[in-house]
Amino acid sequence: MPEPKFERRAVLDPAVADLLSGMERRKAETQLPRQQREKKAKERAKITSRREQRATYDLPPQLRQRIKDLADRERLPASQLVSLALIRFLNDLESGVVDVDAMKQPSRSPRYDWNLNFPENLMPGLVIPRMITKNGKKHP
Repeated sequence: MPEPKFERRAVLDPAVADLLSGMERRKAETQLPRQQREKKAKERAKITSRREQRATYDLPPQLRQRIKDLADRERLPASQLVSLALIRFLNDLESGVVDVDAMKQPSRSPRYDWNLNFPENLMPGLVIPRMITKNGKKHP
């Protein structure tokens, strides 16, 4: 019986794979007409210039939907409405109108000491997703 041949699988480092995909993208872009290349360059510059203004937060779907509905109704960008809400919240927090301590509960996460427990009357029907650990159990 012949011995099985073992082959080494090519495993790429994620950084190398990212570099290669970037090189392939640039090569494909060089084959585009000049006008399309310039348009893509402008889009990239616009995205790069906005990076400092961007942030990503996990929000419950019901909250995102309410923000979207309000933005549509008022015909405003959702990001501006959320900016207004955050500014008002921070001012209320500093002046003592909002008491975050009253909503804190201990966290089992090694990264955070506390989680917030939102009262039902704050937003009826709001379901806050819980973190699921590797063993399938939910964290509060």
